[in-house]
Amino acid sequence: MAATIHLIRHGQAAFGAADYDRLSDLGREQSRLLGIALAPLAGEGDVAICGGMRRHRQTAEECLSAIAQSQADPSPSPASGRGAGVRASKIAADQTDPRWNEFDHTQILARHAPEYTDHDQLVAHLSAQPDPRRAFQTLFAAAMTRWCDGRYDSDYDETWPAFQARCVAAAHAAAIAAGDSGNVWVFTSGGPIAAVAQHLLQVSDAQALRLSWTLVNASHTQLHVAASGLRLSTFNGHAHLYAREGLITYR
Repeated sequence: MAATIHLIRHGQAAFGAADYDRLSDLGREQSRLLGIALAPLAGEGDVAICGGMRRHRQTAEECLSAIAQSQADPSPSPASGRGAGVRASKIAADQTDPRWNEFDHTQILARHAPEYTDHDQLVAHLSAQPDPRRAFQTLFAAAMTRWCDGRYDSDYDETWPAFQARCVAAAHAAAIAAGDSGNVWVFTSGGPIAAVAQHLLQVSDAQALRLSWTLVNASHTQLHVAASGLRLSTFNGHAHLYAREGLITYR
């Protein structure tokens, strides 16, 4: 049976904090709910890969722990048909691949708006807006457009084409890592997921940016490893977050 690569965007991080690279309490809850939803798919011998960021690792810990606990739960699950005595798959996120890291959003923003290199100044500006999150999205979208433009590549440590190439290389490496296992669980960020989807769908850079804006925290994207290569099966699944208002976030 062909392997499936599960691309998991990290749970909500600490938006607005100087140290963004950690999950909020809500992000941890989102990650646990995802694990509960994905438990019926997990099996012995599955492979887990983390990007090199703390929010990736924390999401993996919460999600994989929830998978194991759900599979060990003696109560029957109508969704999975599982019952008492089911052995937890105990997937370990013991592989790290920094190619799944997000782009350097701090540098991208600073190159577009140097006045916001100072984090406190950025926070002050956003706090003065009627909707700080929307204001940040508008500012960041403009910064991303500049990064993808191509005319300013010398301003960045990693260009947009270089970022795309490393993300696609990471996806192919994950397919190789699958081996005989049924699943590869990849804990990453929205940018790499959108870059891989762009490659597989052959859409424009502008469309890739639009795809990235739609990605929900702790969402689930599936790739099938076929003889002809990788195929996109599911993009941005997040039905597990429909349980109550406030669980669906983008930043």
